[in-house]
Amino acid sequence: MSTPNGGLINETNAQYYAGSQQFYISTGGSNKTFTSTFDTNLIVGDEAYSDPGSNGYNLNNFKVFTSPNANTWTELTPINSVETGVVENATGIPSVKIDLVAFNSDIQVGMTVSGVGIISGTKVLSIVDPTNTITGNAYIPSVNGNVGVRLSSSTFQLTTFVPTIQVGDVITYIGAGTPGWTVYDPPSSVTLAIPIAGVTEFSLSPFQPTFSAATTPLLRFEPTLTGTNTLTLTAYNNTIVAGMRVSGTYIPDGTVVVSNVDTLVDAVQRSVITLNRVMTRRPDNNAVYSFDQQELTVDQNATVVNGSVLTFTSVTPWSMINNVITVGVILAAGTYFKIQMNDATLNQMHGSYEYTRLSDVIDNFMIGYIGAGKLITSAKRTDIIFHAKRGLQEFSYDTLKSVRSQELQVPSTLSLIIPQDYVNYVKLSWADELGVLHTIYPTNNLNQSPYEVLAQDDTGAPIQDSNAINTEVPSEINAAWEATNPRRISGAFINDLNNSNAVFDHSVYDGALGQRYGLEPQTSQKNGWFKIDESKGTFNFSSNLRSKIVLVEYISDGNAYDINARIPKLAEEALYAYIIYAILSVSRGIQEYIVRRFQKEKSAKLRNAKIRLSNLKLDQIIQVMRGKSKWIK
Repeated sequence: MSTPNGGLINETNAQYYAGSQQFYISTGGSNKTFTSTFDTNLIVGDEAYSDPGSNGYNLNNFKVFTSPNANTWTELTPINSVETGVVENATGIPSVKIDLVAFNSDIQVGMTVSGVGIISGTKVLSIVDPTNTITGNAYIPSVNGNVGVRLSSSTFQLTTFVPTIQVGDVITYIGAGTPGWTVYDPPSSVTLAIPIAGVTEFSLSPFQPTFSAATTPLLRFEPTLTGTNTLTLTAYNNTIVAGMRVSGTYIPDGTVVVSNVDTLVDAVQRSVITLNRVMTRRPDNNAVYSFDQQELTVDQNATVVNGSVLTFTSVTPWSMINNVITVGVILAAGTYFKIQMNDATLNQMHGSYEYTRLSDVIDNFMIGYIGAGKLITSAKRTDIIFHAKRGLQEFSYDTLKSVRSQELQVPSTLSLIIPQDYVNYVKLSWADELGVLHTIYPTNNLNQSPYEVLAQDDTGAPIQDSNAINTEVPSEINAAWEATNPRRISGAFINDLNNSNAVFDHSVYDGALGQRYGLEPQTSQKNGWFKIDESKGTFNFSSNLRSKIVLVEYISDGNAYDINARIPKLAEEALYAYIIYAILSVSRGIQEYIVRRFQKEKSAKLRNAKIRLSNLKLDQIIQVMRGKSKWIK
């Protein structure tokens, strides 16, 4: 059970007004997760719902986007998660192994492959053959110095002046030199380094071992290099080329070689490698790094061609479970990710603060009213859900007025299907060219659709088929009604003549005297009629409403959407009172006077809810009263 937040607003302004939640990607990589904090749950369809070409995509209530700068956004779909690679070492022999010139870190297992020599539907099974890996050792220019004098627990002097020792340098080793080095763990940083009397005085933090001048230990000082995008190797290796993937200590996923330069460092030819991503901290001296070109294993034989470009497409670049989005493709560091609600969902979010979810009401009730020392010592959650839904249903009829509406066009059949969550109608209207609504009246005593139209024999008895089921025939009542011109009933013009000089011309008015004098409002109107065909579950309209736009307003009981239904906060307390009474009234051992007490409380709070929801405003009342004082001239 989720813990209610007491009505606190959790959404940001961007989430509520724009339906957008944005994330900054500080470190790149694949399978990154982003948790939605919208008050509205994320919904996805089935199948490949991240692909706009699938049916499931249309059922999503949100989209996801990426951006390099938070200004220009691109929706993350399979078509926008396309990567490429250039073939090399092709032999012309069908194989499931494919070599690429350079390493593309965005090519993922499971991507589909297309290009020259590739069978349709081929997928990547694995990436990189370790046998083609090149290794190299990192080189860190270190400085050595012997301790001469200990000045305090953490301050020392070297036997000589070493000007290259700087604040921030790290002591990584202690001893008498190779192979007598001992790892200084954890390493200490230099906090002070100044020349005094021809020697270097320095301080350390933290300090662990005890030095003495007699031992004159040898220390190795290594510079602290954080955030570097260069890697220096102990020797130059010309087989390391641009495009190779790099892996090793402090190397982010997706790092590749940008360039490899043969440079003299400390009088030795060394590889100075530029990386496309920044290392998280300086490499350790002599640490091993791996460099590899890309080799793919695919699930079908491919006959590829040297130099041809292969295209790799992610079928499902992202997925969502329980409001957590996982992005399978690699996202670069320093870029942005965004969850964007669809317009229809955003419209539903606006103004939602006036409502409380039924699920929250249930959770609140369990916490506030159920338990030892509380009004109800114990109750099953299923019972609470049942009574809450029953209360919502009862409130919807005459308190909440859960009125829903649909705008529809009357087809040539003059029939519209009753809405799925329909309980009763409120009003049906048609809209003119100005958008003004005109009430459509029920047929009442004019016409009704029969629920059954039975075939009869000569004696009038119903006729059954071979399965002993009554046989039905088309309704003559419905046929006559559908063929009727409503103008003959209303007494209006039989045709569309609007000539006032012909008002008393019997060729225009056909037997309308009785309909003109002693009029009935039900029949003397031009807005048309509707009736409900219970047997077919439809609204049926008179012929003058054909092709008109109608607004169907109806009552729903609020339970059509399970416990995600919403209720006005103005009626929340009344619903609590209803649930309390409902539980106590069916519980064994509850004294009758207690039941009656909470029955009265339920009724009182229900009256308060009705008054609150009536939405009477003082200025509106004043306006009505002012209208009462107008003279009729």
